[in-house]
Amino acid sequence: MIDIIRQFILKYYIDPIIYDTGYNPVNTLTFGILLCVILLGILKLLEKLDIEIDQQFMLAVVPYVLVGGVLRVLEDAGTFAPPVNYLFVTPLVQFFVLIVCIIILLALARLRQTNKIDAITPMFGYVGITWFVLSTLILLLKTEVVFPWVPVAVMGIATVLTSAVYLTGRRSKFFNDRFSIFIIWSHLFDASSTHIGVDFLDYLEKHILPALLIELSGTAMVMYPLKLVVVIPILYILNTQFKDTNDRLGNILKLAILMMGLSPGLRNTLRMMLGI
Repeated sequence: MIDIIRQFILKYYIDPIIYDTGYNPVNTLTFGILLCVILLGILKLLEKLDIEIDQQFMLAVVPYVLVGGVLRVLEDAGTFAPPVNYLFVTPLVQFFVLIVCIIILLALARLRQTNKIDAITPMFGYVGITWFVLSTLILLLKTEVVFPWVPVAVMGIATVLTSAVYLTGRRSKFFNDRFSIFIIWSHLFDASSTHIGVDFLDYLEKHILPALLIELSGTAMVMYPLKLVVVIPILYILNTQFKDTNDRLGNILKLAILMMGLSPGLRNTLRMMLGI
């Protein structure tokens, strides 16, 4: 019995991280449940630290989301040796960044308590920006740009499509929320990176549903409607049903949705740009 459990854990959890083979139904479901539990824990922690989950805080979190993508590419580039490198494989890298964020928030809360800083959120944002800049500089120093056109193409396509979505629905109050528009852009950014990577540069999609749809349709362009069909209704619900009843929970969920688009999109784009 113990051996069966051991083999199960190795097959569905350990091996995908060690060999970077991607996701399977078991670890996808597990990580999804774990993410929900973590989000509720973060919600309680921020409430205890008296940190408002407003748009300023959400913007302060963005650099940390970007750091997750950069650290993942540093691992792709072979910067870290085993067993340290396993810490920077998805989704462990996201949990690592999250733990660092919590440590930073606790440290800043202590500084505020001793009157050494006035507010947590601005300092939290500055630390995140510094970490992102340093990580990016290290990555660029250790690698070489092979396809400089990739980030231009990926961001350009994402921006054009987001503009089209905005112009189509701008009469709706939903599109008055700039952070929601940014979330849509981040997912179209991810979709664009997948489209260019799979259809033009022979990369592979590792997530279960996207990989299946790409195989069935014969093109990664299927990612564009997939993202819009999933993300826009969720954001609409968060902006209409959560706004007055539980804005804090709604904003935490928005950050989670942003992370699922922006971080992998950045990783894909940097990998292609650097030819990794």
